[in-house]
Amino acid sequence: MHTHIKQIAGRLLVAGTVAVVGGCSNFLTGGETSTDPNRQTTATNDQYFVSTQENLWAYWGSDPARVTGILAQQFNGVANQYGALQASYAHDQQTTNGTHAALYTGGGLVDIRNLQTGARSVGDSLYVGVAQVMEGALMGTGADIFGDLVYKEALQGTKNPPLDDQLFVYDSVQQVLSAGIANINSNAAGNAGPGDADLVYGGDTDKWTAFAHTLKARFYMHTAEVRPAAYAQALAEAKLGIKSDAGNYVGAFTSTASETNFYFQFHGPAGRGGDLAIGTTLDTILLRRNDPRETQYFAKSGNPRWLSATRGADDFQQPYVTYDENTLIWAEAAYRTGDEATALAKLNEERANHGLAPEVVAGRALLNEILTEKYIADFQLGEEAWNDYKRTCTPNLVPTAAGLPIPGRLYYDATEANTDTNIPDPNTGVNGLRNKNDPANTISDGTGAACLGQF
Repeated sequence: MHTHIKQIAGRLLVAGTVAVVGGCSNFLTGGETSTDPNRQTTATNDQYFVSTQENLWAYWGSDPARVTGILAQQFNGVANQYGALQASYAHDQQTTNGTHAALYTGGGLVDIRNLQTGARSVGDSLYVGVAQVMEGALMGTGADIFGDLVYKEALQGTKNPPLDDQLFVYDSVQQVLSAGIANINSNAAGNAGPGDADLVYGGDTDKWTAFAHTLKARFYMHTAEVRPAAYAQALAEAKLGIKSDAGNYVGAFTSTASETNFYFQFHGPAGRGGDLAIGTTLDTILLRRNDPRETQYFAKSGNPRWLSATRGADDFQQPYVTYDENTLIWAEAAYRTGDEATALAKLNEERANHGLAPEVVAGRALLNEILTEKYIADFQLGEEAWNDYKRTCTPNLVPTAAGLPIPGRLYYDATEANTDTNIPDPNTGVNGLRNKNDPANTISDGTGAACLGQF
């Protein structure tokens, strides 16, 4: 990951020598840094931003996404640890070791907070707001995966800081995203933002604002199983969210060796292509529905079958938060709050975006279509297919490990217990199979049939 960061950072900073992120004490000397007291801080802010940008892409596009993609049956584990995960749901504290720590260390919350401090020091509220949106995106994803997290007392030097309740973390994420939206849209004289350091939106305030609203809608949906009022909150946010594919938040990958798409890195010439294949469950749904995304997503053949040439390319701009997602959140939230007309209209808006004919359905059949469509659109959107499945049991997945439920959370890293004694032992308390926002479903929301994979 860090080589990608250094390559991008090297293109962004116009003076001096760039050091590895985190070692920024003497990376610029001379030139305008000797006469402009803000220049060094500004350049350092860009380095922190590039680091956090890359870390977020990794969260949504590397090992956590592959693991949860197997659990949601959008990928099939074939060999090694992925084969064991597919066959017996074998996972433990080593499965994604380092994933939990990455919420805080290089590229995580420590760099995000450094960016916020640096941006405030030069009066750049726009950059502060962008950093707050990145914080909300990362910590909300952490809550999705792990549940309870150290957040309120994070980075304060507290020995054995307590874990905050998962729902408190989600509430805090909503607050920081709202603060980010306000700062992005402030009129502070010092506003400059990330500019060219922002490889996705180029500092565009409208796109960052819509992205933040879609994130708010996403995380409200993640709490709605235990807080039904969150559906109305998600609906309000989706109305302000991403309105076209031009606003999609993507990983800005290139064909440069150190900047390639994480799925290419995993499956490419130097990767582990035999360990993972396309998900037969998702493939079967696409084929049954004669959906054009079957060939857009997947190669026609291969051993094992893999992504299409477009999706598997080194420079594929991997979508992570999208217009499709926002539209289908709008559709489901409208349905859940009693507005079937809007729910159907938004479902058909998303279908039209893929050249599909409109549906004419109502009642539970409408909800099932919305949830199935979202399962399709969720493909490779980080952990979203898994999050939606946990909440709705739709599609009604049959576990790949007979007699076992589909895991609803991942374990804290093995190293975490060595630094924080509040981390519980595996399979006890909050370190078991499910998080607080995710009680096991008894039925599938989409069909009303008994839920097969959650018990």
